Amino acid sequence: MTLFHSFFQQVKHTWQWGAQRYLAFSVLCFGAVQNALAAGPDASKIPDFKIPGVDSNTTDPMEIIFIVLKSLATLAAVLFSAWCIYAVVRALIKTYTQATDENDKKGWGPFITALIIGFILIFFSLWLVKMAVGLF
Repeated sequence: MTLFHSFFQQVKHTWQWGAQRYLAFSVLCFGAVQNALAAGPDASKIPDFKIPGVDSNTTDPMEIIFIVLKSLATLAAVLFSAWCIYAVVRALIKTYTQATDENDKKGWGPFITALIIGFILIFFSLWLVKMAVGLF
């Protein structure tokens, strides 16, 4: 009984210590984010898009259609990547709840498998986005 009492006293003490410093930590994180965003985005990392008919003297409709198709491919890659990340997170949450459920006897094997496959899927989808952006 004394072991549990001292353990819970330690947990209570740790919880109070964290609660007292939560505001300071939150303000520190908010200040760091504010300082990071204060300078604005780095304009050198934004790709230079050449729009036919606007940035040059060409009015070739095939070139305009080609740029629109490349833009649609990039949009499709970004949407596919977002869908993959959502699906992986949903699957990881589901398998984690199954792994931690006392009534379910599946264990941690499916969670680790979903984690590995999920990282591979996310890496592949982000690679596709990189390749789609490289079209420009």
